[in-house]
Amino acid sequence: MIRITLRYILIIILSFLISLYLFEYFLVYSVKNIEKNKAKIFEKETGKKYEYRNKIVVFNELKKEYPKLTSTLVPKHFAISSEHKIIPLGGLSNSKTLHCKENGYFSIFDSDRYGFNNPDNEWDNEKIEFFLVGDSFTMGECVNRPHDFGSVLRKLSNKSVLNLGYSSNGPMLQFAALNEYLDEKVNNILWFYFEDNDLQDLKDTMNSKILNNYLDKKDYSQSLKLKQKEIDIIVDNTVREHLKYFQSREEKRKKNQILRFVRLDKTKDKLKALMNDNDNKKKKFNNEVFLKFKKILEHTQILAKKNNSELYFIYLPSYQRFSKSGINTDLNQRDKLISMVKSLNIKFIDIFAEIEKKELDYKSLFPFGLYGHYNIRGYNEISKIIYDKTLEK
Repeated sequence: MIRITLRYILIIILSFLISLYLFEYFLVYSVKNIEKNKAKIFEKETGKKYEYRNKIVVFNELKKEYPKLTSTLVPKHFAISSEHKIIPLGGLSNSKTLHCKENGYFSIFDSDRYGFNNPDNEWDNEKIEFFLVGDSFTMGECVNRPHDFGSVLRKLSNKSVLNLGYSSNGPMLQFAALNEYLDEKVNNILWFYFEDNDLQDLKDTMNSKILNNYLDKKDYSQSLKLKQKEIDIIVDNTVREHLKYFQSREEKRKKNQILRFVRLDKTKDKLKALMNDNDNKKKKFNNEVFLKFKKILEHTQILAKKNNSELYFIYLPSYQRFSKSGINTDLNQRDKLISMVKSLNIKFIDIFAEIEKKELDYKSLFPFGLYGHYNIRGYNEISKIIYDKTLEK
């Protein structure tokens, strides 16, 4: 009887392990299959070769051709660290910068004199029609110029545009960018808000002493325009450290592919993602976050008025908003946020509502119809909406 019981226990354990490894194999195969499908679409539509290589490999290859090549690094890294005396808001200046891959190729841009994604001569124009602040979407994540918001708006208006968006920038960093780089020649300030993570970015940085100085001290400035050489040293050193870390991690990953399969790494990552999704659905931002955001917007209004600039608040929806899946209404707080912006009488552009009104296929706006930043069509269509809305006086 005991032998039979042990046999059943062993069969159950063995079946469970086999199921786990079959699931692990399925996950590994799924990732490769998705990449193959993307490659087929990309190569058919563009006639170009799909980029399978990872960022470290591409960076090392391009470094041979461009010795001064750099990579992007989020300003948020400096904002949440107490070891830095200044918080850079852009990347390395006047540098070829490798960014990201979502559309089948790695995007690359030549940064301007302050490390942002602009043609450098935009800073020399007598008038700036649009001055953009926001996160990676505003920056033009994973597309090349001239397909980012700034470039498309430049073409539509036939006027000068400055884009100070940068990856992971939330409201605190956006307000800092306005204080450091805005000047009297700007006609319109476009404040981009991305619903998926801007409140979280705000929460992560709202206790930064330096960033709070912009709100609490009159005419406070880090004088970043005068410190670009110092900023370049800080950013360059930090980028090098990060690339070294990722290089080491990639080498370990290649060496341990069998071990990673044995450890069920993909399955564990999947479980963590599911747990994080569940946690996010339970999350709710407290009133302190909204009060801080309102304070930021009030100060932005004052800054815009003082500068004789028109302020627009642009609400960018997430992929989940369109697909109606994974939206955490407590975390997202769309209605509450919109109500707050409108109560301040800030000109409001709701991209979700406009896309719904135009009956655009939302999947056609994202890379391969999947979750991510916008593709070329997405940036183009949304830029047209924004431009048309700013013409409505």
